[in-house]
Amino acid sequence: MARPLTKPEQVQSIRDGLLDVAQQLFEAGGLAAMSFRAISGRYGCSSMKAYSYFSSKADIVDALRIRAYHWLERELARAAQSMADPVEALRGVTFTYFDAARARPRMYELLYTPHGEKDETHPDLMAAKVGALGVCQKAIEAVADLPDYTLKFEPSKAAHLFWIAAHGLVSLCDGGFLVVGYEADEILPTLYETTINGIFERRTL
Repeated sequence: MARPLTKPEQVQSIRDGLLDVAQQLFEAGGLAAMSFRAISGRYGCSSMKAYSYFSSKADIVDALRIRAYHWLERELARAAQSMADPVEALRGVTFTYFDAARARPRMYELLYTPHGEKDETHPDLMAAKVGALGVCQKAIEAVADLPDYTLKFEPSKAAHLFWIAAHGLVSLCDGGFLVVGYEADEILPTLYETTINGIFERRTL
């Protein structure tokens, strides 16, 4: 009889493999395609074995959502770090949010696909959310440190407003609601300027 896997890295390797399969199924067919039977069959193990690594389908969805928030955090952080000027970095974060969502729509969809317990009761999921939003907040705080920019309210609220604006545009595009002559590429720069003007007081000469 084979000895059971007990090393954390071995357990994590199998969890990652099952999640890779689950994500492939989700991207191909959404939540309906992500049965334990389908996941375990494609991975090459029994459903019972899969259940020993994830307690439920909701557990898998939550793990995929955590992955998605980490993905978005990396994308936004890369954009922020690529610009020395804080204002350009904030602009880059905003535009990268939209570009990332359009480039990987299924991954982006996972951010807003609750399937189990409330997000607020899942500490790892909440930490992943805070990490992604935190990139935006840090970019805003860097602009607020400039002498010509003063935040109108706390950075956390400002970061939420940027997130709401970017997600709103993505949602309108995905829903096909930009049908009155405007393209997203035309709207996004104006959306950014409107948002930054709404959260900052800027000194004019």
